[in-house]
Amino acid sequence: HYHHHHIQSNIFALLLPTMKVQLKRRHNHTTGKEIKRNNQKHVQNIINKKTKKKKDGKKGRRLPVTILSGFLGAGKTTLLKNILNNREGLRVAVIVNDMSEINIDAQLVTKGGGALSQIEEKLVEMQNGCICCTLREDLLVEVRKLAAQQKFDYLLIEGTGISEPMQVAETFTFEDESGSSLSKSARLDTMVTVVDAFNFFKNVNSILHLKDTPETNDDTDMRTISHLLIDQVEFANVIILNKIELVKQEEKEKIVAVLHKLNPAAKVIPTSFSEVELSEVLNTRCRKVN
Repeated sequence: HYHHHHIQSNIFALLLPTMKVQLKRRHNHTTGKEIKRNNQKHVQNIINKKTKKKKDGKKGRRLPVTILSGFLGAGKTTLLKNILNNREGLRVAVIVNDMSEINIDAQLVTKGGGALSQIEEKLVEMQNGCICCTLREDLLVEVRKLAAQQKFDYLLIEGTGISEPMQVAETFTFEDESGSSLSKSARLDTMVTVVDAFNFFKNVNSILHLKDTPETNDDTDMRTISHLLIDQVEFANVIILNKIELVKQEEKEKIVAVLHKLNPAAKVIPTSFSEVELSEVLNTRCRKVN
């Protein structure tokens, strides 16, 4: 676990002048038809790889997984809905923590041969004082079950707004008493974090504890909003910088500079309404789990 409580806003002020980051503008130049064509091509590649393995007589292909993280209100559920609305025949299974909170229409998932599962997340305080999610066992069972069915092309997992992605990712390397782990049947492909550009500096400098926000009912959660946001950014492969239409170009560049400083390896994609090509978040093969 990283400890970020010592980070003060002046650190961010110091690093900004030293960095100049040019934002990619390719999304502005990509038409709806081009995005649809690119999505279709990417989906076909995913399906073709699965079909080829079956033809070659190889054992069932490991189910590729993308985990979606992001503080509440950043646009994480909008991203999930965009993926489902533009999946071009890809059979996607979705695991969420609370269907009532994310307001996803189950038919949106199941109409294309997908599946929607709900697992409960409980927070427990560990001896070292950090808050860990106890969804691991439920998640293990659910992912293993979906992978064993061999009828899905892809799995999307949406964590809650206050979950730390590292906790969810560790589920894939966790070995049970018999020594078996999820990595035999599922492959963690991409960790995506959605960041709210409009509230970024307010959140990244916030010393407000999560227990004092409406986001959790847990009075023992001593993490700050800043701590959580930095954890979510640092553990991502892809950072969706959403709501960029609400900030000026200069502020946009400052935010991207901070994101690159916190996570130099991640790909930062500026978006409005979480609109992104599927190839940026599905089957990117950019996650290597140690």
